[in-house]
Amino acid sequence: MRVPRTLIWTAAPTAELQRALHREGSGPAALVPVTSGTVLLPARQGGFAAAMRLAARCREIGGTALVLRWAGATRVGSDGVRTTYRGSPLSAMRLVGPVTWWLLKGRERGEADLTADVTQVVGLVDEGRADTHVAGLPSARSRLADLPINTLLPVIPVTQGAAPPEPPLT
Repeated sequence: MRVPRTLIWTAAPTAELQRALHREGSGPAALVPVTSGTVLLPARQGGFAAAMRLAARCREIGGTALVLRWAGATRVGSDGVRTTYRGSPLSAMRLVGPVTWWLLKGRERGEADLTADVTQVVGLVDEGRADTHVAGLPSARSRLADLPINTLLPVIPVTQGAAPPEPPLT
């Protein structure tokens, strides 16, 4: 099995999500603004259970969030109520972990409903154009400007302990 990848899609506006995640010290992660909302690329080492907790926070902000975890042809997607998987049940269980697998609600074979812009981000991640290994997210002075996904889509870093400045009151 290839290295698992995870993303979270939410309808929340990127700036609102960025402020909320910074306020609560969530991160590291990368936010990708897309037409349908925001794609959040969390750190790989967090796993599916951590992504589900982060998606719950995204749902509080944007009303909806879908977690997608995949490796090769196996995919698991969950919106918090319904969980779909592609591949064998055993490979899906390995992808999210056995305990998390049994805790997921509404497991059924099928494909997660992804918009075209989220499918584009999935493709970029699969091509190696997105650095989802954001635990050591580089600064703008070092490698951040050279991340290939930046040439195709905007990426906004969310780092722990560094809140963005609040806009001035007018």
